[in-house]
Amino acid sequence: MTRPGRADLHLHTHCSDGSYEPRELVRRAHDLRFTVIAVTDHDTVAGVDDAVAEGERLSVRVIPGVELSTLDADADTHILGLFVDHRNPALLKLIEHAAAERRQRLRRIAELLQDIGLDISAEDVSNHIEGGTVGRLHMAEALVKHGLASSVSESFLRYLGRNRPAYVAKWSPGPQECCRVIHEAGGVAVLAHPGDVVDEQKVERLVEAGCRAIEAYYPTYSRSLTETYVKLAGRLGVGVSGGSDCHGSRKDRSFLGTVSLPMKYVDDLERRKG
Repeated sequence: MTRPGRADLHLHTHCSDGSYEPRELVRRAHDLRFTVIAVTDHDTVAGVDDAVAEGERLSVRVIPGVELSTLDADADTHILGLFVDHRNPALLKLIEHAAAERRQRLRRIAELLQDIGLDISAEDVSNHIEGGTVGRLHMAEALVKHGLASSVSESFLRYLGRNRPAYVAKWSPGPQECCRVIHEAGGVAVLAHPGDVVDEQKVERLVEAGCRAIEAYYPTYSRSLTETYVKLAGRLGVGVSGGSDCHGSRKDRSFLGTVSLPMKYVDDLERRKG
């Protein structure tokens, strides 16, 4: 018998690139009758404590998490850490290194934009972000705010996207290091949104690197694609995860409420941690 409840194990707050502050995110999840959620901001755990506190108040279980960026075959790949000890020294060291690299990247992007005549600085971006993780999205929003682009999409298409004049590659730890640190922090490493087209070799590589689960439930995935990933997880002997990857209004629309991971998978993931 399936345990009752709704779970979403992939959510962002304004501590990275989401629009909701942590407590607001929990309240919205509660209003949608979620009983378990995970806060998984990019390269930061700054929103976890507030979310956990609000979850305790509303009887919503908040799983501490993080989303780490890595490179697989030169492609940007994300690995979720769920059930982590968000005060673990090794995890915090990796996060701080990633944050320093992000700040340096932002400065380099600003320099390249200035080289092509756009009057914007790294400080113009940093002074207006609410969280600790800064990325290209924040620069894209700053370009719009300063009248240098008509939309975030145009910012990426004209300036910030790959092969555009202000594109700067992001530093990322290797997948094995990401998985090792997540497990050292008592969590479980999950391959996030593996793709709209199934690449079994990629999934197998990342499972070999240490991922113990696959995100099979995702808002853009059809039922048949989810079933394919669930079967692949079974064949590889790993768990199944899922979530909405909600960023609030930051990325066109909020997916909160569109994905509900069956509780049996939450229980299985918890057994795989550490």
